Amino acid sequence: MLFLFNDVVFDLGDLKGILRSEKLPLSPAQIESLTAAQLNGLVREAVFADPNIAHNKPEHVQHIVALISYIAPGANALLAVRPDGATSHAEVGLRYANVTITTLASLWRDQRDGHLTPHQINDQVWLAA
Repeated sequence: MLFLFNDVVFDLGDLKGILRSEKLPLSPAQIESLTAAQLNGLVREAVFADPNIAHNKPEHVQHIVALISYIAPGANALLAVRPDGATSHAEVGLRYANVTITTLASLWRDQRDGHLTPHQINDQVWLAA
């Protein structure tokens, strides 16, 4: 399973395995009770703390996108942006999308080959959504 978080495509592989990982600081019961609003809050807090989190802490983001995939299975792309001058995590903007698997696979291949650009992502995902 592929998921685009900002400008990084993540291959989630075994979603259940990621969710059961000891590295995830949530118990199975907490995951089951997690709401979409709570998850959005977690994403906003993470991006507010580090706007480039997908590059700086990819293992952390892999857990976040696994949670998103589980809680909101219709989404496979997220644009999370902290505006310049933001003073709180509530100001982080979130935009979800459901991108075709062929588009995600193409982006994944380009990322693997070192050719993926923000312009390409914007054209193929956010302008098309």
